[in-house]
Amino acid sequence: MDIYEFMEGYDREFDENEFDARLWEAMNEQDFELDDVFEEFLHEYGIANTHEFLKQLRIKKQAGFI
Repeated sequence: MDIYEFMEGYDREFDENEFDARLWEAMNEQDFELDDVFEEFLHEYGIANTHEFLKQLRIKKQAGFI
């Protein structure tokens, strides 16, 4: 999966929840890989700690925010 292509048009600074929901959707795709490319994608959005971000994303999903 090309995370850059999948997330094209989504900007976290514009709508954090929409971005996070789309990212959650990407992570549930069959061909998703938690690899260096994905980590670099997150870093480009200012997310330095991938593990902590994914933990917060899961909490948001469970709470119904995304």
